[in-house]
Parts: sequence; C-alpha cells; structure tokens
Amino acid sequence: MEIKLVVFDMDDTLFLERTYVESGFRAVGEMLARDYNLTTFFDPAWNRFQLGERGDIFDSVLGPERQALPNDIVQRCVETYRNHEPKIELLTDSLTFLRDCQSNYQTALVTDGPAKSQRAKVRILDLDHYIQRIIVTDEHGKGWAKPALTAFEVLQEWANVPGVECVYIGDNPKKDFVAARALGWKTIRVRRAGGLHAQAETDVDAEFEVPDLMPESMNRIGPSFISKTKRGSVGE
Repeated sequence: MEIKLVVFDMDDTLFLERTYVESGFRAVGEMLARDYNLTTFFDPAWNRFQLGERGDIFDSVLGPERQALPNDIVQRCVETYRNHEPKIELLTDSLTFLRDCQSNYQTALVTDGPAKSQRAKVRILDLDHYIQRIIVTDEHGKGWAKPALTAFEVLQEWANVPGVECVYIGDNPKKDFVAARALGWKTIRVRRAGGLHAQAETDVDAEFEVPDLMPESMNRIGPSFISKTKRGSVGE
C-alpha cells in the first residue's frame, strides 16, 4: 500500500545530537568564564561526554570549584544549556531526503525533550520550511512523550490516513518505534555512526534499518517499500 504520511524523529535522525551537546557545553563554558572567571569547563565536560558519561557532568566537572560558586550554579548551567542558541545543522542526507518527502508526502515530526530546547533546534534547522506538522511532546504535557500513542494518533487523524499508509523514521529503539508499530505503521531506524543510541538493542526495534537517509540506503529496504529510486523517498 502506498505511503502517504512520513513522520520523523529529530535528534540523531536529522542531525547529530552530539553537536547540540557540544554547542551547549560551549555556551555553559562561556557563561562560567564571563560571570565567574572559571575557564576550565568545556574541555573536561566534552571529554567526559565522549567517554560515555551522562547525567551528572555539570556536578562532576565543577567538583571542588563549587565551593566558590553560588549554590544554584548547577541549575544555572542546566538553564544555560537548555536555553542557548544551538550551533547545529541538518546532515546533508537529511536535507536531501526532507526535500524529496516535501514534494511527495504529508510530513510531520515528533520530538521529545524540553520544549524550549527542542523548539530552538527546530528553528535553527529550519524544519518548519520542510515539515508540515511539528509536535514537541513537552508542549502538551503528560501522555504525549514517546513511547505513548497520543502524538502518533493525532498525526494519523490529521493526515486522514490509516496506519498502513504511515511511516516513522527515528533512531532510538527504546522508545521511537513502540507506538508506531502498535498502530500498524512502517518503521525505519537510522543507525548513524556517532548517534547516541547507535549501539542500543531492544525487542521493539524498527522493521527496517539504514545507516543514513541517502537514496542508496533507503532503496535497500526493497521495491515494495521504496519506489522511484530517483526520488530516494518512501513510497509504494
């Protein structure tokens, strides 16, 4: 059956999330240098992230320096990180694929994460130009974040199509494909080199997997799912 709605995840699907992390750490480092004369944040923070540390990097990097800093310094670092103007860009294959889909299908995006951060990414990546409907789940409260069905049901109703005519393209098998598969959508995992979830394995992974959104990769899914290879898009 012909695909009529193509829905995307954003982080590590359309751009590399680690570039946002790097951008955020630089913004935090600039704030600390400017306001507290602390110039040793970025390098150790980025190194810890690259080594796989997650969650408490601000605490661990500031360490003993916190004694000379305000009590709420970690919170200020978090706010600076989330509110900064990100220096990120669409990957070349993503841009090409978005343009192809824009010409042939209804398009949408579902993304989790703090609303302000995600909207900044959408704006910098100019996704409103390529995607018709954008859902930032944090703007809608409980029951919207993946793996919940809500956002996917809303998009299916908006597009006025059955699940078999929808496809979701994401990167995180722990949550991206649960709702889409439950609704009968096709699912494609983009397992990018450098993606934060590239090594993750679950029992609810996507139906198909590609290393990127290049036409050559998408066409490997097969003629029943990808047609008109010159478009490099998802279709009959």
